[in-house]
Amino acid sequence: MFDARSLLFVPGHRPERFSKALASAADLVCIDLEDAVPVAEKLQARESVCAFLAECAPAELERLVVRVSAVSTEEGKADLADLAALAESQLPARLMLAKTETAEDVRSATELLGRASGWIALVESATGLLAMNAICGEPALDAVMFGGGDFAAQLGAEFAWEPLLWARSQMAVVAAAHGLPVIDVPYLDVRNAEGLEQETRRVAALGFSAKAAIHPAQIEGIHRGLAPSPEALQKARKIVEAFEQAQGGALVVDGQMVDQPIVDSARRLIVRARDGQELV
Repeated sequence: MFDARSLLFVPGHRPERFSKALASAADLVCIDLEDAVPVAEKLQARESVCAFLAECAPAELERLVVRVSAVSTEEGKADLADLAALAESQLPARLMLAKTETAEDVRSATELLGRASGWIALVESATGLLAMNAICGEPALDAVMFGGGDFAAQLGAEFAWEPLLWARSQMAVVAAAHGLPVIDVPYLDVRNAEGLEQETRRVAALGFSAKAAIHPAQIEGIHRGLAPSPEALQKARKIVEAFEQAQGGALVVDGQMVDQPIVDSARRLIVRARDGQELV
């Protein structure tokens, strides 16, 4: 079950940062073998990542993700070949497939790695977005992620909220139809904590369940942005309690008509509070 709120990226050619990232408050840590690694350091990065994974404890592997390059590229095939050489017990809990554009990409990656579960499809192109329904139908997927930077670059659009709203909305709708959680692209201005929290609240309102980060300092803002306020949580609990006492059917709570869809939303909000970690 994917219940992460935050995913912290760390470059694959900086092994001194791997343990530091795991020591952060991030729910998941994603070691990147793709864009964050200079071409000249790809081979060394793969060796460093595999050596690190081989020494990880099971609890650490559960929090780890490795992003591999597009499966259609030689770098992607090399990433998967090196990981496949590890014992199954030393593989990270999840793999992220960069530049996923077709369902066949997911199937090819699972065949090359020899693992048919635990994948996150990173959708970062117009082609990938248009193929979302087929991609999300792949049983190997745990989640999908919006690669907003590459997507905006392909469109020639500004990497900002309004130009990417339609794409985010489409991803949220299609993923929800398949019961898959969606992870949002990182917020790039590390110094703008207010902007990060505001954008996180916006994606949460669209139905996203997690957001990626590029610095440990962003984790708290992401968790705050995804958490319901005390007022919203109190209202949700009141709605669920009243509905259960009424044993189903429509009713009115504080002047608002409440029926099954409203109750379902309230229950999801309560779950999102993660055992009382609401915004304070």
